[in-house]
Amino acid sequence: MTSLTRLLALLLLVAASGCTVTPLQQGAADASRDVERVAGQAPAWPASLAAAQAAAPTVPERLGREDALRLAFQLNPEIRRLYARLGLSHAQVQEAARIANPSLSLAWLDSSAAGAGDQTGRGIAASFSDLLLLPARRRLSEAEHRRVGSEVRAELLALAGEVDSAWYRAVGATQVAAMRVANAHAAELSAALAGRFHAAGNLRQLDLDLEQAAAARAGIEALRAATEAAEARSALAGLVGISTAGTWALDDRLPAPSESALATEGLIERALAQRPDLVAARQEVAILEDALGVTRRWRWLGSIEVGYEREREPDGERLRGPTLELELPLFDQGQARLTRAQAELLDARARLDALALAAANDIATGATGLENARLAALRYRDALLPRLASAVERTQEDVNFMFKGPFELLLAKREQYEAWEGYFEAVRDYWISRSELERALGGGLASSASSTSHEPPGEPPSEPPSEPPSEHSPEEHQHQGHQGHEG
Repeated sequence: MTSLTRLLALLLLVAASGCTVTPLQQGAADASRDVERVAGQAPAWPASLAAAQAAAPTVPERLGREDALRLAFQLNPEIRRLYARLGLSHAQVQEAARIANPSLSLAWLDSSAAGAGDQTGRGIAASFSDLLLLPARRRLSEAEHRRVGSEVRAELLALAGEVDSAWYRAVGATQVAAMRVANAHAAELSAALAGRFHAAGNLRQLDLDLEQAAAARAGIEALRAATEAAEARSALAGLVGISTAGTWALDDRLPAPSESALATEGLIERALAQRPDLVAARQEVAILEDALGVTRRWRWLGSIEVGYEREREPDGERLRGPTLELELPLFDQGQARLTRAQAELLDARARLDALALAAANDIATGATGLENARLAALRYRDALLPRLASAVERTQEDVNFMFKGPFELLLAKREQYEAWEGYFEAVRDYWISRSELERALGGGLASSASSTSHEPPGEPPSEPPSEPPSEHSPEEHQHQGHQGHEG
């Protein structure tokens, strides 16, 4: 076997070994399985990298939390961007699995001497340094591909957490807006009733002004709550990838918080072990440690070209044989490459430490916020709401027996509306805190379904009637002890 034949056989062997790389679809499927195990939904990857548009959405009439996450994994442009990122990483693996193409040289040299023949030369050369570095380059690129996969998982779980929080925030904002509308209606009735008493001469102008100011303030708060609800709905629609102008609606009420406190033992250790971004950061450190070792081992290695050349002299004599082109490390011995590799490793280790510290602090803070929101919701449910409901009933009885006037009843109703508004905000804060804690943990918490949870007693109070409460004439009712309420 000639030298040229041996060289070509070696190149074919290397080229064949470079084709065995992990397919892009396999890497995407691995990420999907991991995300589905945590989030309960799998991303709908594009059919191919050339697929530029998502399918037309089918939005249910009532958008539940799972529906929102499913649609986000299907329609959010971030899914296609992450798939493209996997494709870029896979392309780097493919490049690293192959050496540079060999170069072919041809020469035709004319002789200046009369009657002398022409000189021709043919040669082929390939980079031998590529062959030496091929195993390390493939190992590093495949490790980098796995690291990118971990980062993609982290971003998918972050998107799922954002959708969760946005859904809870939108439902909670809708509930709060409804209570503020009811509160504003009660304030308007109180102001209208105050106007009748003032016209009859039984109410001071100061008290009338205070009632009307309270009604105006309650109306402003209702408008502000409606705007906040619309903004929360728009934020959710943007994450899901649907139009805000659609006819879809949200659930009427968030589920109640868990009766029992969250067991926080081992949460930080669990996060440090399973969070995909921490996994990716550790993988980056390992890659850079390996790369530093490769740089140290081959720092003196420059460009090495091996080949085969044939020449035909003007007199017809043929010359053939192997060639070698070797770069001499006289001025550059890889000092810059070594310094760069050391600095990149130092930077990666520092970022890993910072990320681990931030994760531990986020979990500690998130667990405290979650417990405080749970206790606040339970305090509303067990202490404040029942007492105010009872106060409204007792006030109604006093009004029936003319011990109190309708102003006091409307005031009690408004305080009840405000308490329900606070309860809805506490429940919303609980679920948002839970979603953020799961995001910081990199996985789901134990389902609250295992713990008994109850809705507050009864339903939110209905709005007062469109007319002021039934009362005796302003002349008979002297409105004793009435105080203006600013709300």
